[in-house]
Formats: sequence, structure tokens, C-alpha cells
Amino acid sequence: MSGQAQDAPPRRQAERRNRGRERERYATRRRRLAVGLPALTAVLVLLAGCSGTSTGSSPAATASPAATASGAGAASSAPDRGVIRLVVVAGPVQNGNVDYRYDWVTPFERRTGCQVLLKNAATDAEAISDINLGAGRSYYSGVLGSPEVLGQLAAVKGIKPLNVQRITGYSQISPRLRNAPSELSGGKVYGLPYSWDSYVTGYDTGKVKPAPQSWTSLFTPALAARYAGKITMPDSPVTLALAALSLKSAQPSLGISDPFELTKPQLAAAQQAVSAVRHQVGTFWTQDSSVIGQLGDGQDLLGAVLSHQIIQMSRAGLPTAGVPAPVPATGSGSAVADVLSWMVTSQAPNTPCMYQWLSWSVSNYVQERVSAWTGTAPASLAACRGAAAANCTEYHESSLATARNLVFEHLPVSDCGNGQTGCTGYTQWQAAWQRITGGPTPGS
Repeated sequence: MSGQAQDAPPRRQAERRNRGRERERYATRRRRLAVGLPALTAVLVLLAGCSGTSTGSSPAATASPAATASGAGAASSAPDRGVIRLVVVAGPVQNGNVDYRYDWVTPFERRTGCQVLLKNAATDAEAISDINLGAGRSYYSGVLGSPEVLGQLAAVKGIKPLNVQRITGYSQISPRLRNAPSELSGGKVYGLPYSWDSYVTGYDTGKVKPAPQSWTSLFTPALAARYAGKITMPDSPVTLALAALSLKSAQPSLGISDPFELTKPQLAAAQQAVSAVRHQVGTFWTQDSSVIGQLGDGQDLLGAVLSHQIIQMSRAGLPTAGVPAPVPATGSGSAVADVLSWMVTSQAPNTPCMYQWLSWSVSNYVQERVSAWTGTAPASLAACRGAAAANCTEYHESSLATARNLVFEHLPVSDCGNGQTGCTGYTQWQAAWQRITGGPTPGS
């Protein structure tokens, strides 16, 4: 298209090389994962290109500014006419290169005349780096990322508040998601919900008796000891928040309200809770393949996992389940909602195309396909149809508005996100997590 024709030859060559490498990585990962039990093999291959935590990659990648010039700031920030470059986690944006039936990029390009170029980010840190380094804020128009990405980019003005009046369909997004703390910073809207997932206690239904009812089964040493060496947890500071949820009911004297807004004593207690069961944990996971490979074949029996992982294993006939589900009643234990959101960079080129993309992303057409491809829940109840209907049932989407046991993940900040004082910031959370896992502490 026109934007591509205006690129300098070295940039076009770099983008072709990146696309080729992405296709090869996807094929290699499929070959690597296709081992083990037939049902397990099927679900691993299915997830190879699906979700943001999976081992698959969205295949159409574009070169970053640093990759197209000798220095980090040497790339031209002049926008290509009609082109938007997006930094995305692997999977949730599909252009048909993995499966021709899943393509919502090409229809958008045909409808609008805008061209979409995708840059895959393997981790939150990589997504943040892509936007912050060099000319990233003026080279990329948007980024799709986690609450941690949104919080950190908003703090350094790497993204800007959204003009929601320019987003067609914004009002049909669940108010619970629109107003979630993960989408806001300083009282302004920075995130557009794209899909959501939830952390739950996953378990092997045939071997874990009685079935767990809350996070205490993971963070109470006597209970965790029953499954020593067969427990899995996220290799992420979010595990501290899950431990804080357990402490909220087990030790009410700590005064924990929001598990992502912890004082120093509360964070220390959460760190101690995880440390107390550290030696019972067999794996700390970062990818879907780790959870499904371990919990799906019985190497792990219990763990903190994401709902879409449980859904895919259950549909493959593997004996797994997760608790709790979002429900209006209290007393059932809390699940942690993880919202994947679109953001607009602070110096976004081609803003008109970017806002057309945001409107397209929350349309029922796209929302249904995103849910079907990733196994996550759509941001809009109106998209609970066709291929997304089963996922909406699994996530109890109809109960989202009234669910009282759902806590939204957001970046821990020292002002508690509301101007108060006494909370611990994300750097302190990272340091606490590294003390548990033995990795380097931030700044070391």
C-alpha cells in the first residue's frame, strides 16, 4: 500500500526479514510443542498462536526504530501516510498468516485505507522499551499491553489520555472494564479494554481432593505441603497480590483492601506468605505451554493460572478446573481480572487511522474473533455470540457487571492510585519478588 511504498528500501527489507523470522519461530514452536498425550498435544498446538501468554507469535512484524538505524534515536519519526505501527503482545491481533480464518487486520485495511504494521513484544519490558527508546513514541501509534505496561507508560508520558468520544462503540464496553483501575491513571482514561482474563486456582480434578475453594489452598503451608513439588505459580509480582488476597481473609488484622495497594507491612506479609510455600512450588511459569505441559499431564496438580489455560485444557478432555468464577455473591473467594488494553502513544503519528483502529477493535466483529482465537473473554457483552458464546459462558460474562468477587489487576504505585500515601510502588514489588525467586533485584 501507499505507506509501504514510501518506506526506504532498508526498512522494507528489515520488515520482510522480521515477517520471515516470525513465521519460522511459529513453525518451530509448533514442532517443539507437538509431543506427549494426544489431547495435550492438540491444545498446545492450538495455543501456539493464540494468547498473550502463549508461545505463539503474531506473524506480521515490522522493524523497530532501533532496527532501522544505527542509533536508538536515529530513525526518522516522520509518519508514513496511512500507516499505523502497533506494538502488540503475541497472538491477540491476527492477520490470517497463522490461520486464514482469523484475520481482522485485512478487513480493516480494506474498509479504511489505513495500513497496519505489527511489532511483536515478547514481554512487558520489551513493549515498554519499544515505546520509550529513541523515536518510539512518534514511530508507533499504539500499543496493546497489560496493566503493568499501561501504568508504567502513563507514568513517563509514553502514552496519552484517550478521547473516548472518538471511539465508536466505546459505550458498549462493559462499564466494569471501562472504569477498572487498570484503564485509568490520574483520573484520566488511558486504556481501551480489548479482552480480559482472570487468575484462578487451577487444579487436577482427579487428584486434588477436596477441591480448593480459595487462594488459601496455595498459600497455607500445611495445605500446600499435600502437593509438594507439584504446584505452579506465575513467575511475576502478581503472585504477591494473589498471596495478599489469601491474607485478606486469613489475617484480617493486616487491613488489606486492594491486593495491589499494599503498605510496606502488607507487602512484607505477602512476601512471607509466598516464601513460606516457595519450596512446595515445582514450577514458576511464564508461558501457556508451561502450565498446560505441567498441569495438563499431571506433573503439577495445583496452581495459580489463567482461566483461558483451564478452558483450553478442559475442552481437550484433560481433568482440570479453576476457581472461583465471577459471581454476584460474596464469600466465594476472589479472582483477579487481567485486562488487555489498547493505548495511544504520546506522539502518535496518523491519529485518525489509530482511532479508526480503536473503534474497529471493540466492534462485535473483532471482539467475537479475538475471544474465539485467544480463549479469553470479550470486552463487550454484545460480542457474546457465535464462536465467542462458549467463552462468555465460561467467564460468566453476564455476571461481570455485578460480580463482587472480582479484583482488577493494576500497577502498584506509591500514592495508591488515588493520591494517598503509604502504598508500595512497583519497584518495591519487583524487589520483593526477586528476593523470593533469587533473581537480581531492580537496579542491581
